[in-house]
Amino acid sequence: MDAEKENPRTEVFLAVDSDSGAEGAASLPSKLARYGEARRKALQMQSFAEGAGHVKEAVKLSGCANYLLFRHYYTVDKVRLHAASFCKKHLLCPMCAIRRGAKMLRAYLEKYEAVRQQGGQHLRPYLVTLTVKNGEDLDERLRHLRSAMRKMTVARRGHISNPKKNRFVEFARSMGGFHSIEVTNKGQGWHPHVHMIWLCASEPSQEALKAEWHSWTGDSFIVDCRPLHDPVEGFMEVCKYALKFSDLEPADNWHAYAVMAGQRLIDSHGLMRGVEIPDSLLDEPLEGLPYLHLFYRYFPGKGYSYIPNEFPSR
Repeated sequence: MDAEKENPRTEVFLAVDSDSGAEGAASLPSKLARYGEARRKALQMQSFAEGAGHVKEAVKLSGCANYLLFRHYYTVDKVRLHAASFCKKHLLCPMCAIRRGAKMLRAYLEKYEAVRQQGGQHLRPYLVTLTVKNGEDLDERLRHLRSAMRKMTVARRGHISNPKKNRFVEFARSMGGFHSIEVTNKGQGWHPHVHMIWLCASEPSQEALKAEWHSWTGDSFIVDCRPLHDPVEGFMEVCKYALKFSDLEPADNWHAYAVMAGQRLIDSHGLMRGVEIPDSLLDEPLEGLPYLHLFYRYFPGKGYSYIPNEFPSR
């Protein structure tokens, strides 16, 4: 199967926001344009929520990222987001999804580098995508997907703990990794699927994995397994799960949020366990360096506009 065809803009949103090489003042206009588009879509979701009587969520979305305060550390040309109001409803708000996805991506890449430095240089990352048959009932399809994943996990653990007694499964090749659950709906029913990173010493067999996955799902043998020449690309595929919600129509976005809020949508295994995603969506400051404040406010129809003299320079 071809990998899930994603909205390229979604990937760009996350990629550039996570790129440490795009932190200078010259990159700020394009970043503000992306943030402005995310804020525009959040306000669309806010309007839907308000019209549907979901007042609490509507209020949170209304105030999210209405201003952004950056610090420009001009001696090293680094720009950091220092202050903003975030709703942290990342399944409804693309702005919070961008910021959280970028934090998640950076944390897992740092963990991957630590694994490599601690004797894991022989492990190669693979991007694995597993799907189940589309359906109209999102909750039922998610339960079906999770059931198959539990069976796969139990089979992996069984073989690793007692390889003589328990049969080998392809997932047992993975010495560590992480995954996210994602949903789409393109008019043919809900399509839940999982994107996984596997760190393997030997290449998984896609054909064998197809047969195994069909035995666990009963309705799907559609899987994709490919080596990653650039780990960032595959890790990004896993970390953008929340940003994909904003590609749904508002009514579908709300339904998916209502069904999935509070569920664990990301998890890890093996050597990639123990990653902590920072709760703050702001950037870490550069202590001891001089900076200028750059204050921007969002205006509907215009995006983010610079407001001079709103905050004094240091």
